[in-house]
Parts: sequence; structure tokens; C-alpha cells
Amino acid sequence: GDVLHADAVLMTTPAYTTADLLRGFAPDAAALLDEIRYVGTGTVSLAFRESDVTRPIHGLGLVVPKSERRPINAITISSTKFAHRAPERHVLLRVFFGGSRSPASMDQNDDTLLAMVQGELRDILGINAAPLFHRIYRWPRANPQYDVGHMQRVDRIEAALPGSLYVTGGAYRGVGMPDCVYQARETVDRVLNELAAVEVAG
Repeated sequence: GDVLHADAVLMTTPAYTTADLLRGFAPDAAALLDEIRYVGTGTVSLAFRESDVTRPIHGLGLVVPKSERRPINAITISSTKFAHRAPERHVLLRVFFGGSRSPASMDQNDDTLLAMVQGELRDILGINAAPLFHRIYRWPRANPQYDVGHMQRVDRIEAALPGSLYVTGGAYRGVGMPDCVYQARETVDRVLNELAAVEVAG
């Protein structure tokens, strides 16, 4: 119930959350934010003995082409990519699922999902052994999708925002960490410049 008076507000929440917060006083901006589509994504991390991987990848992992029509999107060899992620003579893998290519996998129960992932690892890497352990993580509505016309939509969202209200984050001009950091700096510079201009004018 507290009220905080501010000269500017910068919102970094997901587009659908921002839309809910703005709906009562900025309906046009909220409606445009609702148009940004999100998909869920998930990972399964699995540990194996090195000897269990009969067809090892000499690299950090692989991205599965859409043409393969597989229910997984990628495999990262975490123990190669990051030091000390697994004991000597062991391998830690991370399998990615969900997204726009296999959204139905997000709704599978853990047993079905694990069996599917083990089948893929058997086919791709020749792993027939049961994992020493596994962990499953799901992030519903995690990844914004930049559909055709996305940048024009972002321009319209910003034009529809009330004065002194700003948005930034992965939903707008890049989902990677470097993109989000760059956007944050750009937006903060814009906020400070516009506040300074108001102060000079006042």
C-alpha cells in the first residue's frame, strides 16, 4: 500500500508482466506488449562415466538442426565447456528441450521426458548407460519470440508509453546478456538525458 513518487520508472519485467501492470492506465501499450509471443524452455542435466559415451563429441556440444525433426534442440557438454563441472573421467551433459520447435515436451512428466532424452543420447552419442544422476528444469514463458515486424512493434510500444515510463530487457532488442546490458545502459542514458532536459527547462 505504500506510494513512491518518482521522476521516472524503468520496467524490466517480461512483456506479459509489464502489460498486466500497465493495462489500467496505458491500455494501448499493454495491448502491444501482449502481442510479444513467449515460449517455454527446459534443460535436463545428466552425468555419466566417460566410458559410457561411445561416440564422444570433440567440442562443446551441438545444435540439432530443425530438419532432423528431433524432440531436443541442443546438447552442451558442460564438463568440457566449464572447468570442474564433473570429476575426472566423468561427463556432465545438458540437453535443451521445448522452445518453438518442441513445445509439447514442456508438458511431459519427468519420467517420460527423461526416457525421451535418454533415447536421444543413445542415438546421437551412443550412451546406453543410465545416468549417475539427472536434474530437470523447466522455465514456462521464458523466451520472447521476435516475430516478423517485431522492431516496428517495439517502436509502437515505446510511443504508446506514458511520459517518464520506460521499458527495456530481453523482450525488446536482444535476448542475450550482452544485448540486455547494452539496452540497459542505453535506456538509463536516455532516462538521465531526458530528466536533465526537464530540469533545465524547469
